[in-house]
Amino acid sequence: MKKFLYLLFWLLAAFPAQAQLKDYIHIYDVDLQEQIPYLWRVHEDFKKDTALYDRKYDYRWRIPTVFNSDFRQKIKTFGSVEKRFNNPDEDAILQDLKRMPKAFYPYIGPMLHNMRGLSGKILDLPGIKETKNKFPDKIASRLQNIPNIEFVSPELYIYLSPQFWGEDMNTLEFPKELMEQEESLPNIRINPEFIRHVTSKVNISDFYPGATPKAPSLGLRHFVADKNTPLSGADVQAFLNTFDGLEKFRKTKDNELKLIMIDSIINYWDEKNGIDRQVSFLKGVVNPCQTIVRKIKWSSLRSQFQDAVGGEGFGPDDWAYTCDKVMKAYRVLTMKQAHIVTINALRKGYPYTQLDKLDFTEEERQRQRYFLEASLHLYDSTPEDVAAVRPFYRQITDKLLGIDYLYVGTPFIMP
Repeated sequence: MKKFLYLLFWLLAAFPAQAQLKDYIHIYDVDLQEQIPYLWRVHEDFKKDTALYDRKYDYRWRIPTVFNSDFRQKIKTFGSVEKRFNNPDEDAILQDLKRMPKAFYPYIGPMLHNMRGLSGKILDLPGIKETKNKFPDKIASRLQNIPNIEFVSPELYIYLSPQFWGEDMNTLEFPKELMEQEESLPNIRINPEFIRHVTSKVNISDFYPGATPKAPSLGLRHFVADKNTPLSGADVQAFLNTFDGLEKFRKTKDNELKLIMIDSIINYWDEKNGIDRQVSFLKGVVNPCQTIVRKIKWSSLRSQFQDAVGGEGFGPDDWAYTCDKVMKAYRVLTMKQAHIVTINALRKGYPYTQLDKLDFTEEERQRQRYFLEASLHLYDSTPEDVAAVRPFYRQITDKLLGIDYLYVGTPFIMP
């Protein structure tokens, strides 16, 4: 969460308040009625498209005595190229170095010189070139008396920097374009009309110290739920009652392994059908429960899952929609004040037209757009849903802690 807030505040500081919120509202939807393809065909395509090396044979006992001419020529060419391994992250590393204060170069440069496949455009950068095989001249004061610390791995040098320990922060100089800010965010003021409206709906004396808590009304149970069905307390209680069945389902045979393994196949299928890889991942963050049920259907485990949740009157789809609404309302209840201010600023569209001002590639810009929009849809809840979930806040927290927020490879919420 700290990384999330840091990134949002950084973006808001960099962008003026001129943009309009773009509509990505349906991009993170999960289609639970999709036509599932023949998995054996998807598996075959997946293996071909993700293979690192084509052996030209299927099994060891079918190794041919003579390779075909095309394959032989490729092997000969590959073996004659001196620099044949290129680091795929090189461009991203270069962009990050340009945005980074040069004070960090002595702590990162030695690690870069040990990475395979980096070219001179990174290793010969001023400030990076001079750090090859060199221990940093200055480390945090609390670490200076540790014996033989100079033999620590270069991958750990960044943890030796004074700035990592809160020292010498005033020596950091960020690139100018990151520090430019045309217009600051507006002041957040309390609306008296809003306060009057709240006090007219809520009896303040119910919240005085020592007040006797009122038993919540569970309301009606919605047995046929969809994405738009409002939550009641009875729905939330029924969802919580499914956790024992969920745990039993997870531990049955190799169900958990199947559902974790199917992730890569589904992501491959989505990308093959025009869905961006990051969008495919963010669907699981925004709508985790629908993502879980989608994996269950792909793995032919629907009937087993029905047995796990059916005792509370759920079908797989009903459970997924109810669960996601509970999670979104729970996220709203866990928000801190700084987080609320940031999300409200995003809803007003501050960051969206000024991405060109930063030294981003177009791919990086699009990733930022996806991330920002997904961060808004994490909290797509209603006051009614939040009110239904509020009395169960502690129970939900205990249930999520009990499974470490994670179920069959998909996080219910990001801890």
